[in-house]
Amino acid sequence: MSDLFVLGNGESRKDIDVDLLKTKGKVYGCNAMYREHKLDGLIAVDPMLEHEIYRSGYCDENKVYFRDWENMPNEHYEMMKEAQTSNMKNPTIREWKHTPENWYANFVIHGQSTVNQERPNDRWKGDGFENVYITWTYGLADMNIKLLSDIMGDYYPNWEGEGGPKDPGWSSGATAMYIGCRVEKPKRCFLIGMDMYSTTDFINNLYKNTNGYLSDNENSVTPQNWVIQMGRVMVRYQDIEFIKVNPEGNSQVSQRMPQWDSLPNVNYMYKNEFYTHLGLDF
Repeated sequence: MSDLFVLGNGESRKDIDVDLLKTKGKVYGCNAMYREHKLDGLIAVDPMLEHEIYRSGYCDENKVYFRDWENMPNEHYEMMKEAQTSNMKNPTIREWKHTPENWYANFVIHGQSTVNQERPNDRWKGDGFENVYITWTYGLADMNIKLLSDIMGDYYPNWEGEGGPKDPGWSSGATAMYIGCRVEKPKRCFLIGMDMYSTTDFINNLYKNTNGYLSDNENSVTPQNWVIQMGRVMVRYQDIEFIKVNPEGNSQVSQRMPQWDSLPNVNYMYKNEFYTHLGLDF
């Protein structure tokens, strides 16, 4: 049974050799990590990134897990576009077809508006304030997409009946942990680049300043929700050992998470220890 490596996009993941990890187990990651690596499982919870991933062609050959990706029949196009734009003052329609001249039967649509339009440089994750994303879908890519609601239902083992929640609404990191553990059933799950805290007052993310991400002058994110959500995965899978891989140093990024101290299946390693433990060259 292989080890599982779940990679976040915190800056401590920089210089981790993902190809080496693939020789030792399964590798799952989040969001824009697809731009650099092909993974055993890619998780995205933000519609803006979901559309980007689909349009890139990544889904043609790789498994992805999306929060919200519903194919609509083409005859609903005008109605759905009107529904998304009706409350927007200045919407930008961002529409895409794999081959523009072909006819398509289905599309996926999402609208996103920023709540705070006072962000520096009028920038909201790269695309401005009000956007409607329309992607016309084709069968090859659709086969590799799974919805979180279809795979995370067993988080509620005592839930019965129709209409209950099947997706807890977690962040992409905790969701990647959960799905990786459920699908791969590892004995050990290594958490890499799950930094929780920043080493500065500003955002900690390898993809900051790129499409779909905040600017580097945005404040760091309070990690409370991430810690709670990841802790719930650890409790749900008590037979799996979770090992958080930290960079060396005295910053908050390198510290233990006191909220997890009561969990017997959580351990820590520094990055150099991790490579030695796996018999890899650091």
